[in-house]
Amino acid sequence: TLVLIVELVYLLSFLYKSEFSIFKKILWTILLICLNIVIIPYFYMKYVVKYNKILIPTLIYLFAMIVLFGVFFFGNNTYNKELEKQKIERKKIEDEINVYSTKDGVVAFSFKHGYKLSEVGEYDIYVKNDEKNIVFTAFTYNTDKYEQKTPDDYINKVVNDVQSGKTSFEKLKDKETITEDNKTINTVEYVGKTENSSLCVYKISTINYNGKDNYIVTVIEVVTKINYEKYIREMTNILKTSKLN
Repeated sequence: TLVLIVELVYLLSFLYKSEFSIFKKILWTILLICLNIVIIPYFYMKYVVKYNKILIPTLIYLFAMIVLFGVFFFGNNTYNKELEKQKIERKKIEDEINVYSTKDGVVAFSFKHGYKLSEVGEYDIYVKNDEKNIVFTAFTYNTDKYEQKTPDDYINKVVNDVQSGKTSFEKLKDKETITEDNKTINTVEYVGKTENSSLCVYKISTINYNGKDNYIVTVIEVVTKINYEKYIREMTNILKTSKLN
C-alpha cells in the first residue's frame, strides 16, 4: 500500500507538471486514484490475503496490476508524443520571423510570432501584438522637407504629440543611444495614461542611418506598465533589427 501511495504521488506530480488540458488531467487523476487507492488495495486486502485458495483472486489481482501498468504506459507514451508535438510547434513559433517594411519601402523591421501588421491611418508601419499588449508604430521623414533636422528635434516633436490628451505623462528614462550596424538609435521612455486607458510605457525612438543623413525614422512602442519589465528587452531588439532595404 505504501509503495502504491508513493507511486501515486509521483504520477500525480508528473501529471500536473505536464501540458495536458484540464480535462485530461482530471480524467487521469480519477483513473490513477481509482486504481491505486480504491480498486487494487481494497481488492487485495479484502480478498487475496483472507483466502486459502488464492489462485483465482491472485490472477484477478495480477490482471488488475497489468491493467494499471498498461494505463501508466499508455499515459506516459501519450504524454511524450504530445510533448514532442508541442516542442515542434513551439520551435516553429520561436523561429517565425515576420519582416515588415515602411510604406516608402526604404526601411524594414523584423518581428517575432504574434506581431501583426495593419493599415492604420497615416502610419508608415502599425504593428500590434494583442497577446503581449504591445503596439509598434513608425513614421519616416525626409529631413530636407521639415523644420526638424536632428534626432533630438524629432524626439521632442513626438514627445509633445504623445503627451497631448494624457492625464499624466512623466519621464521614465533619459535618452539612451545605441550605435550599431550602420545606424544610430536614440530612445527616451515616458509613462502615462489617459482617462480611459491603463498606465502605459511609451518608448519613443529615432533611427538614422549612415550614408542617409537626410532620412529619419521615428518609432513609438507602447506597452502596459505591468508588462514593461517582461517585454522591454524584446521591444529594444525590434529597434535593433531595423535595416535599409
